Amino acid sequence: MMPVTVEPPVVPVVPVGDEVLPGYRVESLLARGGRVDTYDVTSLERDCRAVVKVVRPDRLDDQRIREAVLTEGALLSMLTHPHLVRGYEFVTAPRPALVLETLPGATLAAVIDDGRLGVADTALLGRQLASVLGYLHRNDWVHLDVKPDNVVVQEGRAILIDLGLATRPGRIERGMGTDGYAAPEQDAGGTVSAATDVWGLAATLVECLTREAPGRHPDLTGLPAPLRPLLEECLQPDPSRRPALEQVCERLDDVLAESPRGFSWRRLLRR
Repeated sequence: MMPVTVEPPVVPVVPVGDEVLPGYRVESLLARGGRVDTYDVTSLERDCRAVVKVVRPDRLDDQRIREAVLTEGALLSMLTHPHLVRGYEFVTAPRPALVLETLPGATLAAVIDDGRLGVADTALLGRQLASVLGYLHRNDWVHLDVKPDNVVVQEGRAILIDLGLATRPGRIERGMGTDGYAAPEQDAGGTVSAATDVWGLAATLVECLTREAPGRHPDLTGLPAPLRPLLEECLQPDPSRRPALEQVCERLDDVLAESPRGFSWRRLLRR
C-alpha cells in the first residue's frame, strides 16, 4: 500500500479589503512568518498606511508567542528613539497584534545585496545602531536579533525594527536568535546581556564590509584595518572580553573623525 501523504492545513490570511483589526484595512500581506503575519494596512482613523503584526491564527494557543507580541507592542509604544521604529498601539483581541509606522526604504540586507559598504559608511551605520541599542540597554532591555534584515535604511538613517525577541538581561532558552548573527551565549541558552547585542552589531557590520555573515567562528583577517581590531574584539566568544557599547561608540567616532570629509551613504540614499 502506498503511504498516504497528509498535507498540512492551510492557514487562511485576511483578504485584501477586509479589516485585520478594527479600523485597519488590509492592502497586502507583507510576510508570513513562523509566529506572526505582517500586513500592509490603511489606518482608517489616521488616514495613512501602517504595518500590522498579528499572531497567526494557528499559533494563538502558544502563550509564549502571544506574550512576545504583546511585549514588543508595549515596548514600541513606550520607547521612542530616532533610530527605532515607532509603534502606534498594540491590542490583545481579537488576536494579539501591534501596529507600526510604515518605513519607506530598503532593508540593510537589500542594500548589501547591491554591494558592500565602505569603511566610513559602515562606521556611521554602526554608530547609529549603537545609539539605539544603548537606549534599549539603559531601559534594561536587550534586542537579541540585530541583523541586516532587521535594519531599514531611510535617507541615510538606520532604523532598528523587530523587537520580537527583546527580553530583560538574564538566562534565556537555547537557540534564541538568528543563526549567523546570534552570540554563542544565545546558542547555548546562557545568560544574555548588553554584550550579546554587541556581538550582533559587530556581525552586522562585518556583513556590511564583506557581504557575508561571520557565523560562529569568524575569520576577520580580510577586514579593512580601521575597523578590524574593534570587530575582532566585539566577536570574542567570551562576552566579558567584548568592549562595552560605550567603548564601541567612542571607537566608531574615532573612525568617522579620521574618514575623508564629504562621504555619504550613496547606495543608501538611492533607496
